Amino acid sequence: MVGHFFKSALAKEAINSRVLNNMQNYLQEIETITSKAGETVPLQRKAFERGFSFKHMSFYEQLAIWSYIWTNTKVYRAEMFCLYFLEEHIKNKDEMLAAWPTIKLWQDKINRWETSDSISKIYAQLVEYHAELILPTYKKWNTSENPWHRRQSIVGLLYYSAHRKHYLPFQVLIDLVTPLISDHAYYVEKGVGWTLREIGNIYPKEQEEFLFKNATKICAYGYSAGTEKWDKTKREKLKQIRKAARVLNRKNSI
Repeated sequence: MVGHFFKSALAKEAINSRVLNNMQNYLQEIETITSKAGETVPLQRKAFERGFSFKHMSFYEQLAIWSYIWTNTKVYRAEMFCLYFLEEHIKNKDEMLAAWPTIKLWQDKINRWETSDSISKIYAQLVEYHAELILPTYKKWNTSENPWHRRQSIVGLLYYSAHRKHYLPFQVLIDLVTPLISDHAYYVEKGVGWTLREIGNIYPKEQEEFLFKNATKICAYGYSAGTEKWDKTKREKLKQIRKAARVLNRKNSI
């Protein structure tokens, strides 16, 4: 990861050789801090806020360190510290966009809910900052064999719509969701539901039309989460369409 770091946009600021030579020490420091902080998320966050030996280095030096930690640690809570660092800088547009060539690689290590959702929060903010920069990577993830990549390609569009100040057009959002509506990988199916729900918060009419049009194709959780804010009558109508399709499929298979 350090090698890639120098090839990225972040190479514009030289990383002190002392920093590079102490990467393993920084890793051990963070793993020790997390092991002593306590089990709960609030206690872990307090430990992060108390700081560490490299807290006052430049953003770019810290990012190089956190990238090394992310790549090399096997400790979940140390991974979360890496994401707390990004959260701390999330409002700095220039820093976060400069970090993208590095932090987009972090997705390759994602294999659990907590880190997936936490990095979705970061990525969604980057989409809002500069969608043209981020979306080409999302399109690649959308067709990946890795279900966590496919999930990220849609959950990372909005995360929570209430957090967004600006939205992508409906068609841009739904074009990434559509290829995954029948995906039955558990993590992807949950991501489809999440994203359809959030799209419905900002484009309710278009989301409703999409769900009725694709009523017989959409995965179970995509249906249930996508319609959770609908009124009972409308939800029941869609449910009956799906039920009729299942009955017809059973008859055709006999």
